[in-house]
Amino acid sequence: MDILRFKTNFCLTLKEIYEEPNFAHASVVGIYGLYKPSLLIRDPELIKSILIRDFDRFCNRFSKPDPHIDAISANNIFFGDYKLWKEMRTKFSPMFSSGKLRSMYPLLLAVGDNMTEHLKQQGEVFDLEVKDLCARYTTDVIATTILGFSSNSLENPAEQMNIETRKLGTFDMQRALNVMLIFFAPKLVRFFGAKFFDKDCIAFLKGSMRHVIKDREESGSTRNDLIDIVIKLKQELPSNEPKHVNPFLDMMYSQAIVFLTAGYETSATAMSFALFELAKDREIQEKLRKEIAHAFREAKGAQLSYEAFNAMEYLDMVVSETLRMYPVIPILERKYGKAEGPTNPYSLMPYCDYAIPEGMPVYISVYGLHYDSKYWPDPTKFQPGRFSSENKLLINPMVYLPIVNGPHNCMGNRLGQMQTKCGLVHALKNHYVRVFERTAQLDFDPKAFVLQMKGGMYLEFVQDNMCANINGE
Repeated sequence: MDILRFKTNFCLTLKEIYEEPNFAHASVVGIYGLYKPSLLIRDPELIKSILIRDFDRFCNRFSKPDPHIDAISANNIFFGDYKLWKEMRTKFSPMFSSGKLRSMYPLLLAVGDNMTEHLKQQGEVFDLEVKDLCARYTTDVIATTILGFSSNSLENPAEQMNIETRKLGTFDMQRALNVMLIFFAPKLVRFFGAKFFDKDCIAFLKGSMRHVIKDREESGSTRNDLIDIVIKLKQELPSNEPKHVNPFLDMMYSQAIVFLTAGYETSATAMSFALFELAKDREIQEKLRKEIAHAFREAKGAQLSYEAFNAMEYLDMVVSETLRMYPVIPILERKYGKAEGPTNPYSLMPYCDYAIPEGMPVYISVYGLHYDSKYWPDPTKFQPGRFSSENKLLINPMVYLPIVNGPHNCMGNRLGQMQTKCGLVHALKNHYVRVFERTAQLDFDPKAFVLQMKGGMYLEFVQDNMCANINGE
């Protein structure tokens, strides 16, 4: 009832079940996903079987929008069935190759410089709601790197791109209800008319993409982004007749909005929680800022090279520890059953004497795993040193899952990490952050399906021009 009344949410409840002392040595726990008998998987080896070894039997999700009322959501790579997922992954994976990421790096730097300048204009000491700052930054990054056009959300929060993108991460009562139905009661989705994405946001995205596609086709220019891939695939259609083009474009819009959502929300959340933890621990913050200052000193007044940026080891450690403490997607879910044909029950022996029937959902509490003291000593303490090059070798990859391991891993993970790190570098190069009287205690919004701070996250910024003095800006 607390979940139904949004006093808590399924992700937080699942962590509580994971941490129940009675289940401390259990590999599997029987639970209910609202009404559906389901399983919580706790054992790392069994998690590996589900995500990797037996991926072909757990390749689909239980959650599902209704394609009749919300085709844009139902047909994207996140919610789509195995066949669609495989087809879209094959088409779009090249967009996130190492070479493409390198070509995107200057675009990230330009947005990062805009944020540095934006912060400079705020004065010597000022406070901000950091999730808002980070969200505007990631909106500008995704617009230029994925969708192929420029936005200026940092300087102009009233810009349409910012307004529509923010709806993707907003969870009012109606959105929370829609998400709950899609994830836990998909058979009721059509009855309640539940949609995952806001219709105005979809309309804006479609209009923007149509404009960019037309402009790119007429000019013949390329940017190695999503639009280039869409144009290439469009050229492979049997004809330019509407019966071929319109369904194709709808499928592309479906993929674009999930890239936009993932790129905007995950990185903005990771950045804001990193700043929150750094503000609470001045020693860790100073260590990171010294690494940033050293990188700019080595650059001798130039922009950080791609190689220098990726060589910042402590920055990587800070981001990794942030994602441990605040996994943006706190649970993983799968549905047992092969992509095609009937499936025999899946035996959980020797973990327990039970066989999973076809269609049963299984859940992995990423949030629970990340706070399990068996794997993470003193798990509530922010300790980037856990992810030093030496300590990384000791971590079981099945107990650290901010990004899914296995075939279903996130294509855009490296871009997301890159934009998160770039944002932190440019936020901290000439400012340090600290808590003040308006900084709230950690309290998650129970309506949000992702980890979001209830009431906002306010921090104080102090300008010290650390890197400006180095570069003579």
